Amino acid sequence: MKTQIVCIMSFLVLCMSCTVEQQLRYVGSTGNEECCTLWVRMPDNWKIVNAQLKPKNKPKQVTIEFDRGKGIEKQSLLLSYRNLGLGLISLHDLDENIQFRGTNRLDRLVLLHFTKEDPQNVFTPPLAKSNISKNSKSREVFAVFRTSNWLIVHFTIENTILGNLLSHNLKQHYFGDEKNDQRGTFKFVDGILHFAFGKNKEKRSLPIHKFIEPHKELKLIGRHRGRANSKIDWTWHFKIVSKQKVVQ
Repeated sequence: MKTQIVCIMSFLVLCMSCTVEQQLRYVGSTGNEECCTLWVRMPDNWKIVNAQLKPKNKPKQVTIEFDRGKGIEKQSLLLSYRNLGLGLISLHDLDENIQFRGTNRLDRLVLLHFTKEDPQNVFTPPLAKSNISKNSKSREVFAVFRTSNWLIVHFTIENTILGNLLSHNLKQHYFGDEKNDQRGTFKFVDGILHFAFGKNKEKRSLPIHKFIEPHKELKLIGRHRGRANSKIDWTWHFKIVSKQKVVQ
């Protein structure tokens, strides 16, 4: 009898754990009143159908439509201010006409992109690319997303499971005890975003040439930088504009 009770209790705990694991979870957000990105945790095999940002609601929330093989379901997530990082706008400032454009998928992390497009521009289907490279202690994640006139670039360095077990401190490794501006610097040259950061000016080259035409250039509108012992990330929101003609 005791054995049966233990088995039943173990089964219930397992079911409860699975139920908790299979929930969407809001992680954070960044952007400006015309373009923003939300981070959401969700299982890899769930397909996002649509999303609606409701910045004027009280409390603020995003409603996500998804399909996990049982038909389309909906879940609303509260957008908590405590999850907003350094320099992010107040959710009060978001334009109420901002629309869902698409996603990047990074393992169990989903980047939801919302923009308010220029009415004079013809909206084109969004393009997205994600790439993950890793070594034993850490991995690097690169994601880029393009709509008609917005380009969103995301770059993360984070510990692997082994890195976490070894208490690999990324903040100390890359930045040491620096207290000055740690956002990093970048230049856009020939379709490559050249990014330098950290105490030793680490360099990364992020290819985005497939996402921007030769006669266009990037205007930085907003950026986010998050830094912790096991994870460092950057997100840039660029407005795509025509190159200025040089007056002779």
